[in-house]
Amino acid sequence: MQFKWHKISLIETFCLLAVIIWIFLRFQHTLNQLHPEWILLALGLGFLWCLRHNLYLPIFLLLLLAGILLHQWFVILPNSLSWLQKEVSAETAILLNGRIQERSVENDSIRLKLNSVELIKGKRIQRLPEAVISFTKNRRRISSFYRGRQLQVIGRLHQVSIKNNRLHLTFVNIRYRNAIPPQSKFIRKRNSWIRQLIDRAEFHLSKQALALYLPLTLAKRSYGSRSTAKVFQETGMAHLLAISGLHIGLIYGIILGLVRGLGRLSVRFLEHPANYAISQIISLTGIWFYLLLIGLPTPAFRAVFMLTILVAGRLLGQAHQPLYALFATAFFFIFLNPAVIYEVSFQLSFVAVFFILWFLPLYPHASENDLFSKRLAKYVLISIAITSAVMLGTWPVVASIFGRLSLETFWLNLIMVLLLAILVLPSCLLALVVSAFSLGNSPLGIYENSVFSLTELVVESWFSILKYLHQWGEWASFELSLDWGPVQFMLYYSSILVLGKILIKQFSKVG
Repeated sequence: MQFKWHKISLIETFCLLAVIIWIFLRFQHTLNQLHPEWILLALGLGFLWCLRHNLYLPIFLLLLLAGILLHQWFVILPNSLSWLQKEVSAETAILLNGRIQERSVENDSIRLKLNSVELIKGKRIQRLPEAVISFTKNRRRISSFYRGRQLQVIGRLHQVSIKNNRLHLTFVNIRYRNAIPPQSKFIRKRNSWIRQLIDRAEFHLSKQALALYLPLTLAKRSYGSRSTAKVFQETGMAHLLAISGLHIGLIYGIILGLVRGLGRLSVRFLEHPANYAISQIISLTGIWFYLLLIGLPTPAFRAVFMLTILVAGRLLGQAHQPLYALFATAFFFIFLNPAVIYEVSFQLSFVAVFFILWFLPLYPHASENDLFSKRLAKYVLISIAITSAVMLGTWPVVASIFGRLSLETFWLNLIMVLLLAILVLPSCLLALVVSAFSLGNSPLGIYENSVFSLTELVVESWFSILKYLHQWGEWASFELSLDWGPVQFMLYYSSILVLGKILIKQFSKVG
């Protein structure tokens, strides 16, 4: 069945206009918050976009996601409210587990917004994507409730309510501690292996080199060199120390290159009709194994999931649609945990990738037949175009949340990412592989010492270049507090996307 887009465009226009007016009139004083109505509006626009392109599987996923959210708001929340009100009347204690997302102090009380919440009383367990809890400050320090902490609260409920589709709980006589989830046998073995790898790295590397090596290989922070982390934060280069899409793409390319290099040693493998598929599957298996090794950090998990969709589409002979893979990945993570849409890392990563893919037709295409100088010039232009797209997409979010805008991030990305790809990451991964195969042996082996010495030289030189460039370009980083609401954000992003579409059409005419 083929849908005619022009037959529903008028309905779409009036419905969208009515929804925007209704949201604006109802929440005109709190438009700086993300309300469920905005989420449903985004789902509706996604539904219409999929309808236009006859993408039936995404339509099904969108309807499923909308059903989950509606069930959460209209069934689970009212049932939880009814149950907890009975516990308030009974004056009994409730156990709550959750991860701190935001914190504030209001009228001598501490207010925490938690996600991935579990409410436990006896054998009954109620799971919610988000909840807000409040309790008196007393002698408790607000610094104890830092963002990302897994918190367990035990106390008596004093008041329960629902505001903005979130459960609000007021506790009295509370006790709190770190929530420690039970670990499986596999996780305990993996943690033991990771600990051994960290110990060998600590034996070979200086504190500064270790502070760079551990985040780049095992997604672990080293707190021995806080000055190193400070430089990355000031320059806006902190994303280079978090294993995300950039690192996953580079690591996948390295694994794929090794697999193909080994495959060339066998004529039988080269002549096999499925050699392309086999090399891709082996590389995907390797990247998933690496993801399990480092503990499934969310940014890396998102990148690997999207990469898997893209590779699977190619192997199955489907059209190459990176935007479809991006949206499918976003829907998958929102499906797992609807509260993830409020996380800054989720917003920044998907906005950055979306803008990279949106301007993809404008990037020059490097060909194997090009001369080396021409190919190098094209790679430089591609790097500039990608960095510009990311900056256009992320600067409003960064300025509104962190109150800072760094223009030096632009040229630092051009230099530091290139060095990371060709020198730093390969040397760090080589050291990781060598230390993994050397477990159980003395750490004084000549080969292992040589590899770690080379890695230390590379990462410290990389960091020295970053510090030197930061001293020269520190003037380009300044305070900028952006107090935009959803309307301003929508106008900005709509303008940039329309401008990009116009440029793409003009570029295609010239081409």
